Amino acid sequence: MTKDISHPDYYDCYEYHGNTTIELTRRQNGVVVWRDWIMFDSVEEATEYFNDACVLN
Repeated sequence: MTKDISHPDYYDCYEYHGNTTIELTRRQNGVVVWRDWIMFDSVEEATEYFNDACVLN
């Protein structure tokens, strides 16, 4: 699953593929300025975080 969240100066892209890690990529003017991997102890925790983060938009 992928979800983009737009902000005035950049946008964040959350990518979740059903495991315990979510990739977060921040782009500004089409350029990746930051990338991080958020790690969880369980698939349930990762799924809950992904669903909560996507509610922002």
